[in-house]
Amino acid sequence: MEEKTSDFEEQTEEQTTSIVKIEELSLEDTQLAEQLYNSAGLDPVVDAGLKDYDKHIQIENKLINKVLGTRGSDIRGYGEAVAKRVSLAIYDQLNRQYGGKVGNLRSYIMSLEEDRDRANTRYDELMGRVIGILGEEYKALRTDSNTFMEKLTTLIGEDREAAKIDQKELAERLADIDGLRAQIQTLAEEKKQQKENSEAEMAAQKKEHAEESKKLQVQISRLETKIERLEAEKNTLSSDLKKLRDEHRQLIAAISKLVSAVPGEEIGKKMGEELYSFVLKDSKVPDVVIEGVGKFIDFKRYLGEAVERGAKEVCRRVEETLKVGPTEKE
Repeated sequence: MEEKTSDFEEQTEEQTTSIVKIEELSLEDTQLAEQLYNSAGLDPVVDAGLKDYDKHIQIENKLINKVLGTRGSDIRGYGEAVAKRVSLAIYDQLNRQYGGKVGNLRSYIMSLEEDRDRANTRYDELMGRVIGILGEEYKALRTDSNTFMEKLTTLIGEDREAAKIDQKELAERLADIDGLRAQIQTLAEEKKQQKENSEAEMAAQKKEHAEESKKLQVQISRLETKIERLEAEKNTLSSDLKKLRDEHRQLIAAISKLVSAVPGEEIGKKMGEELYSFVLKDSKVPDVVIEGVGKFIDFKRYLGEAVERGAKEVCRRVEETLKVGPTEKE
């Protein structure tokens, strides 16, 4: 009995070691393992394994967790890799056990998925055609599924009933199609009319814009001519102003020289005698009285000094007036 048990264990070990082959996965096996992992929904299994592993690690080595922290991301990657290899190994074993029928089942499932995708694509194309034909009417029909399906059956028909359409149904369908075509034609004409109106309005706006642009160009030309004329006048006035300032400076210099060159004392003496003669001639006071007073007051000297001071004051004021002019202003 013990010999049989040991033989069974050896056979079991040989079978166990022959089930799973530890080797590098090919690209096809990797994709298959990924698909099996996702299809089987093994994420919760890996999460549960991580929880058990965390409990075990916390019990065994709390110090390493405190220092380094729990390496959850690495452990999860290891768990996913193990789960994928296990799922692939189970798939291979089942495939061997059932003589390759599992692979056929997988192919059948993939073909069903392809049929589903093609059906969805055909449905999308069909709905696109329906929406394109109905247009705005589709929005109204979309709220009522029964009315929409009736309209859809009327326009497109179903493959199973295609051979059973009678003349009345066909006439109704054609009438609906003709009505839709009339609506499409009306919309096309309205679109054409709107396009023509838009083009006419755009042409009118372009014409108006061209006229306004032409007017602005004329105004710009006039302003440029006026600016050129004003620039010429400005240059002329600037030249005249410069000339006048030069003459003004020369006049100030001449006045300054004149002030210093005026013989005030000589003028005072000469004008003093003339003024004294004028006073004697014009005054109603007898000459004898004036001559008597003149012995005490020298009228000629005082009159001469007054004339001299007056001449100097006149020259000074003239010089100040000329210096205050716009000589230094630009």
